[in-house]
This record gives sequence, C-alpha cells and structure tokens, in this order.
Amino acid sequence: MNMNKKTKIYILVLIWAAILLQLFINSSIDREKKMVEQVMSEDISNLSEGTVKAYAFYGDDSLSTANRESMVKNIAKSLGITTGYSVTSKKDDTAESDITTLTKHGEQADTSIKVITLHTTDKYEQENIENYVMVEINLKGSNGTSAYAYKKKLTAIYDKLGMNANTNIYLLSQEKGRLIDEEIDDYIDRFLEETNATAIDRAEFDNVICIYGYSRDIDEFVYQNNKRVNVNIAFSYDAKEDITYIHRAVPFVDKSF
Repeated sequence: MNMNKKTKIYILVLIWAAILLQLFINSSIDREKKMVEQVMSEDISNLSEGTVKAYAFYGDDSLSTANRESMVKNIAKSLGITTGYSVTSKKDDTAESDITTLTKHGEQADTSIKVITLHTTDKYEQENIENYVMVEINLKGSNGTSAYAYKKKLTAIYDKLGMNANTNIYLLSQEKGRLIDEEIDDYIDRFLEETNATAIDRAEFDNVICIYGYSRDIDEFVYQNNKRVNVNIAFSYDAKEDITYIHRAVPFVDKSF
C-alpha cells in the first residue's frame, strides 16, 4: 500500500523532530561537559585537592562476602588499579550492614571502593536487603585537575554495571591571607557566571561563607531548604595559617570546613 503525500510529510516531520531532539540533547551534554570541565578543573590555581565520589543502588539480592569482594576488585580493575590495594570485609551490627572495602593509597590519589549490604526489617518482620556501591577518589594537589575525567570514567563503569550513579565533584584551592568582601564577591560572581547558575541561598557562620546555586545546564541536583541546588562555592578562613580556603563543588560541598 502506497503512502499518500500527507503521510510521507508527516513521517518526515517526525524523523526530523527526532533528529533535532537528539542534536539538542547532545548539545546540552556537550555544553555541560565543557562548562564543568573548565570550572571544576582547568580554571583553578593553587589547587590543594580534588575529590570525586559516586554511589548507586545495586539491587536487593543477597550478596555474599565473596560477591562483594569480586565486585570491588572488578571496579578497581576498570579504574586501572590491579596491585597494591587491600580488601577488608566487616559486619556492622549497629547499622545492620555488611561492608566490603577496597583501599588503594598512591602518590597521586587515594581510592576507596565499597559495596554495602544493608539489612532491614519491615513492619511484617520480613527482612529487606539493599545493596549500594560507593567509590571515592581523592586526587592530591594539582592532580585535582583530573576530577571531571574521573567523574566520566566512574559514570561509564556504573553504566556498564547497570547502575545510575549519583556523582559529586569537590575541589579545594587556597589563597594566602584573608580575602576581603570584594574579592569573595568576585569569586562568587565568576563561579555563578561560569556555571550559568543563579544563587539560591547564602549561609554565613564563624569564618565561613557558603553560596548555593542552581544551573539548568547541569542535570544532577540536591535539595537545600526545599530548593534545587547543583553548584556550591564556599570560603573558610584559617587564622592560624592565615589562609583562605575556597571550596567548589558540583552539586554540593560534602566536606567539613
């Protein structure tokens, strides 16, 4: 049966709409990649450290200690870690969990890979199991410039395992002396401009100033006071060392000041 002219046009419109949608998605992904890569690595001086974290839910099947140990070793191998690591397994009766941890300490980075099995009981006294996979890579000094590259690598590893990972990038830099208000405002303005973000909240306590923002160009977000937040910059001053520490994160700073 031959299609009439209207049907052909309709199908062509649908095809082009699908193509344009994919181009838009690819463009958005590329824009986020370039933006985060620049703001969270390339454009930071006096870098002290960079931390990349990822975690995801990994089903509700029972995992043996051998299963968990195999998982952490396979993830380590995917990260290029094949020797010089230690693996421990323990039971935490307080948290009702079984935890297997692979740890690797290196000159450029320290890596921790955990598979956690939580045991809970519902109101019907039925046992429930939840498994989580957590990876933390702490990049030392200027190696923090690789933060976004490791974020991409971790996302790919989790995808291959069938998990949708939540990730967090944190960078710490420092400036000698105490920054004046105008200097801090300049840092904040540039950070928000470069991430195409709007300031959502501001907190000040002791020697700490913390700004939370939201950017539509970044997919991941958390809630801060019931508002979406996915970029974060903070300043803490150490009077003893006379150093201002600058904390940047996407989506949030999860370190103590």
